[in-house]
Amino acid sequence: MKMIKKIIIQKPIIILVSIFICFAIIYSLISIVNHYLFRSAALDLGMFNHAIYNFAHFSQNYFTLDIGGAEVNYFGDHFSPITLLYAPFYYLFGSYTLLIIQILAILFGGFGLYKYFLFQNKRIFITYILLIQFFSIWGIYSALSFDFHNNVIAAMFLPWLVYFYEKQEKKKFLFFFVLMIISKENIALWLVFIMIGLLAGRIKTQRNFKFKEYLKFEIPLIIFSMLYFIVIVGFIMPYLRDNDGFNQLDRYAHLGDSLFAIVSNIISHPKYIFSLLFENFTGNELYNGIKSELHFMVIISGGYALLYQPRFLIMLIPIYAQKLLTTDYVLWGINSQYSIEFAPVLSLGIANFIKKIKSNKIVYFIVILTTFLTIFYNYRTIESRKSLWYNKTNTAFYKNQHYSTPFNVKEIYNQIEKIPDDAIISVSTNLAPHLSFRKKIYHFPIVKNADYILLLTSNTSFYPLNEEEYRNKITHYLNLNIYEKQYNKNSLLILKRRE
Repeated sequence: MKMIKKIIIQKPIIILVSIFICFAIIYSLISIVNHYLFRSAALDLGMFNHAIYNFAHFSQNYFTLDIGGAEVNYFGDHFSPITLLYAPFYYLFGSYTLLIIQILAILFGGFGLYKYFLFQNKRIFITYILLIQFFSIWGIYSALSFDFHNNVIAAMFLPWLVYFYEKQEKKKFLFFFVLMIISKENIALWLVFIMIGLLAGRIKTQRNFKFKEYLKFEIPLIIFSMLYFIVIVGFIMPYLRDNDGFNQLDRYAHLGDSLFAIVSNIISHPKYIFSLLFENFTGNELYNGIKSELHFMVIISGGYALLYQPRFLIMLIPIYAQKLLTTDYVLWGINSQYSIEFAPVLSLGIANFIKKIKSNKIVYFIVILTTFLTIFYNYRTIESRKSLWYNKTNTAFYKNQHYSTPFNVKEIYNQIEKIPDDAIISVSTNLAPHLSFRKKIYHFPIVKNADYILLLTSNTSFYPLNEEEYRNKITHYLNLNIYEKQYNKNSLLILKRRE
């Protein structure tokens, strides 16, 4: 241990850069490899790739990959103006653009935490261990294994937001505040509770309650965030959807048929709402244990510290509500991007928890043990988890199966590159992210006026159909005699509309 500490003290930059390079490689092995081997999906990487293509060509984007066939304004499905900023990079990195941005965002968030850790304490050895702990939290790996999502980007701005708040650098704070609020519609609600948490921490450290001072900064931002959320979710997004496409609030229809009704029921039925945080209320025993798995992972990964730092627990109130009050069990557990917000909050909580401990030995023990448990249980849940619809092949970067595929990948790329850029196409979910750079693309079995139908026929996801329905749909379009086979090898079927 003393030797390791000596090396870190003598060559801190080399150690720091090595940590970032190590995790950059791991993250790339998960995300980039999945995309290359056709494991990314129409929803959501295909949708976002389609959006940045339209924005890069200065055209209004319509989300055409809806599984119900709706064609709605992109901002009616996800109000994420930050997506406009990604568009120029499409010319450099093609279909990998958003995956690269997401990896860089996580590393950027990690650097923000590194700055914050040093600001909280000057113990460089502890700082590096905390950084490794953050980069090892399960939420990051689950998010990377399933496409791209703007809430990952927003979550990685949080360390910078907290860092500049505590340093009282308001202009820089507001810069990251704006970046967060334009990342996604629900981030505005998260910012309400983030600001309340920050304000609670500030009040606790001040002897006198300075209401007038809070009226100049924190309280206006809380009010603005809440109004922004209500206006965007309650009015602008429904208007842009024009009652078409998927309404995100439908996941909470059991709590009310409008945003106001949902909030009213949450406030008026606290006992019932509390039960939803822990219980499977669907009646299907298959979903038992999913919520408890989440709670366990939070505690193991540093959640214990939030009990001693409740201002960070306040920040997680809307995240818990978003995940656990829904009827959609997919959100309950530790899969996909639905846990990413926990990662920076947990690390911030640990940093503030150990700040109050004077004994270096106790601090080292807590940090090292937490890091070990975070890594160990991240590995355990990569191997097996209660959360459903999980495929460890997408996440287990340390196994050969992650890099193997039944496809002749080069041949598939060779064939799909022959499809004209101006052609309207209908594609299976795992092909969509690679073919989204065009004006119109549909999610099979939606076909409409497609010039081409491109489908992976085996060893792939058949979403939103089961395999039998999927194959019946293929037979249906072949029998219509509208399309002819252009290619049918290597698990790839290409149908071209007859002229």
